[in-house]
This record gives sequence, C-alpha cells and structure tokens, in this order.
Amino acid sequence: MTFPIESFSSFGEDRLILKFLAKQPAGFYVDVGAHAPIDYSNTYALYQRGWRGIAIDPDPDAIAAFRRERPEDKALQVAIGTHPGKVTLHLFNDRSMNTVDTALFERTLANPRKRHLGDIVVERKTLAAILAEHVPAGSSIGFMNVDCEGADLDVLRSNDWARFHPALLAVEDLDLNLERVTESTIFRFLRPLGYRLISHLHYTSIYRLD
Repeated sequence: MTFPIESFSSFGEDRLILKFLAKQPAGFYVDVGAHAPIDYSNTYALYQRGWRGIAIDPDPDAIAAFRRERPEDKALQVAIGTHPGKVTLHLFNDRSMNTVDTALFERTLANPRKRHLGDIVVERKTLAAILAEHVPAGSSIGFMNVDCEGADLDVLRSNDWARFHPALLAVEDLDLNLERVTESTIFRFLRPLGYRLISHLHYTSIYRLD
C-alpha cells in the first residue's frame, strides 16, 4: 500500500509523525484543538493510513466539519483544561486563532489581519475525564496532538499521565527557544514524565516517550 507524499499539516509535521510511527500500520490518536479535518491537520495523514481516534475542539463549526469529513473519528465539541465548567471561546475570522486564553486573545486583537467575530460560551472538561470516557477499553494512545492557542500547558496539566501516556506527542509551544529549550514550561512539564524532545517545527514540538 502506498501513502500520499503531500503534507496536510501547517509546517510538514505529519510527514515526520508518519516517519516516527512507521512501524505502526494503524493505531489510536487523540487530537486536542483539532481545528480542521483535512487542511492544517496533524492527524489526517494517519486517518488516511487507517488510524482512528478522538478529535476535540470547542468550535462547533470545526466539529461539524469533522463529522462530515472524518465520520469514523469521535468528534467532541468541548474545551479542555484543568478547571471544568463554562468558559468563553473567542472566535476570529482565522478560525485557527480561536482561543480561550485571555492573554493570547488580547494579542490577536492587536493584529489588523485578525478580525474578532464574537464569543461563545462552551463546556470545558479535563483531558483525563474525556479520555476516561472515550478511549476504548484495551486501547493505547499511539499519538496525541495538542494545539490549543495558548492553553496548551493547561491542557497537558489536565491529563492523568499515569493512565494515559501517548507514545508520541506533538504540542504547540509558542515560547520554545531552540537555544534555551530548558526554559520552556512545556518542556519542563513533560521531561519528568519521561518524554524526550525529538523535533521542533516552527511552533510544534514533537516528543517521544522514553
């Protein structure tokens, strides 16, 4: 079987992800902040390859698109974080910039190319609760993608790492400096959990479980 050589990710992340997972012909993924089912997706190439999993995004339009384009995935409209309850999602014309993070919202407002469309109130749950409910019994998570526009560390903190520990993890890290990697709060959070940074593409850091 041959697979497409094109990349669907923003910066070619899926080509590296496929390489790192080459020995796994199929598996289970979790995509947090999934945004779009095909374009800009770090999991669509895996979906084409036979992988299936959970797509999570607070934007109802994004989840509707997933249910149309990737019906074999479980698509959930919910925000993820350490404090369950209601949270405000700020919507932009560039839907990839939708965020629940107040600081990032303020910075994005200052960009004249990004137009604020309004806000909606969405449910927020912990990642641990979502995975406990939706990961099939006996399944392990081969790959997890976290891209939540400023809320990425909060998403990671909301997981039960003793129970759910993906073999490969891609996470957006807006603050990582390649000359001072150990200053990244995301790096410092993941390293004691047994994750080793193996690649970084633009904003996306890829970690492998030792």
